[in-house]
Amino acid sequence: MNKEIVKAVEEAVNLIVADFQNNTTRFWNERDIHWGLFYYLKKENVVPEKYPGELIRAEFPTLNRFGNKETFRGHYDLVVLEEKSYRTPEVQAMKAQTEWADFLPMVNLTVVVEIKLWLARLQFQKIKWDVDKLTEKPHKVLNAFLLNFVQLDFDKHYNQDYYKRLRQHLMCFKKKFPDVKILCVPSEKWVQADSSDNWLEL
Repeated sequence: MNKEIVKAVEEAVNLIVADFQNNTTRFWNERDIHWGLFYYLKKENVVPEKYPGELIRAEFPTLNRFGNKETFRGHYDLVVLEEKSYRTPEVQAMKAQTEWADFLPMVNLTVVVEIKLWLARLQFQKIKWDVDKLTEKPHKVLNAFLLNFVQLDFDKHYNQDYYKRLRQHLMCFKKKFPDVKILCVPSEKWVQADSSDNWLEL
């Protein structure tokens, strides 16, 4: 079942990639990509849900704590909860006011998605926290996706060079964490003519 969900997520990602490359001006920020991906996840019927947003959740808290302060933690951009762990009587009996600390260890995350929209030539270390959220233990992540959408003026050669260096940087993470599915897609199709290269492979 997990393999079917992962395949459906990949198909949903490919649909949002097509939107991104066919009309780049519609994406003003990362949230626009979040909502587009959520729409396609629902359309692809990734998981059977009684209520919209029951198993597909946005801004889901991480199990691990990040930062220097004891109370500081991160959030995943989008997750697909594992239905079996979510449907247990213990989880279903929890109320909305239940502390996250009690809830998070009980639920597995079939898919976790982190999204980065590169609208400027940012420093590459901006992506490190996203990688940490996907890979640092403890976590309940079964399948991790790191999606990079790069919207630059590619007529300028320095932006083409930047894109190549970004892919090399992401490839370093891919080598270190081969199970993480990493996408790097430019807003202009001609920059990366072979669409199969959108997904980084070793």
